[in-house]
Amino acid sequence: MTGIALPSLPAEVVDQAIDWSIKLTYNRADASTMTAFDAWLASHEQHRQAWERVQSLGGRFAGMPAELALQTLEKLPEARLRRRQMIKLLSLFAAVGVGGMGAREVTPWQRLLADHSTQVGERGRWTLIDGSVLDLNTDSAVVLRFDESQREVELLRGELHLISGADAGSPGKRPLRVATAFGLFEALGTRFSVRLDQHGCRLGVSEGAVRLTPRDGTARVAQAGESWSLSAREATRGTATPQEVAAWRDGLLVARDMPLAEVLAELGRYRHGHIGCDPQISTRPISGNFNLTDIDATLDFLAQAHGLRLNYLTRYWLRVSV
Repeated sequence: MTGIALPSLPAEVVDQAIDWSIKLTYNRADASTMTAFDAWLASHEQHRQAWERVQSLGGRFAGMPAELALQTLEKLPEARLRRRQMIKLLSLFAAVGVGGMGAREVTPWQRLLADHSTQVGERGRWTLIDGSVLDLNTDSAVVLRFDESQREVELLRGELHLISGADAGSPGKRPLRVATAFGLFEALGTRFSVRLDQHGCRLGVSEGAVRLTPRDGTARVAQAGESWSLSAREATRGTATPQEVAAWRDGLLVARDMPLAEVLAELGRYRHGHIGCDPQISTRPISGNFNLTDIDATLDFLAQAHGLRLNYLTRYWLRVSV
């Protein structure tokens, strides 16, 4: 305890801070959610104070039994929380554990089920039993289902690149498919990448062709040099090149007039924590090839090149402004 009297905050503001913590911890927030959070954080000094106070409480309760944590929360002068708020916080602390608030260091359930997976900021490569070569991008997980009739790679989380193997050890060539919650991607002798997002998938085909089959829609065939988007209902042609889509294999993010908020969201996939920006600059177009190996160095370069400021609320919470 510091002995410093902290200002009382309205209950509704504390509620908002807790709700944002839960939303950003339990879900992989997209660029629009991050922009909305940044707007809320910047709109009032009490929002910033409430956010910092909620975050500061997190590290004290890692591994503590729930009842003891609840009793401790009731006694903290800097908390000044209602019991309903304390119960919500306890569920948040249980999810975050020792990793720190918003740090995305809790092992997702997808990695617990996976045959192959990567952590945040990590990339991996495996040669499968059929000769296929599988690359996984940051924070990704797959389950393999290879049997006498099929070769299926289920993408549970993140992004993959697959080079189809000859399947020489099988009596008959088995179909090679990537399965997702939104539909199937069947390799037709090819190199391709698939990224799983909140509302669909992205496909880039470098060689050969891929048959896309939406879960509730009509199949389409993507050819080499094309990129596509897949939802549960339909497959639509995209504008990005497969080289841009799979540039992560070379440790690069390729941006072509990409809104700043999207650039920061992409970079944030490779670094623990949250990177956001002021809403008034969120749509500023950014172009360039950005290194994914050292995100902090890339952020410094981005700030210098575009006249931006990096404001660290904590080690894990960064806000970009002008």
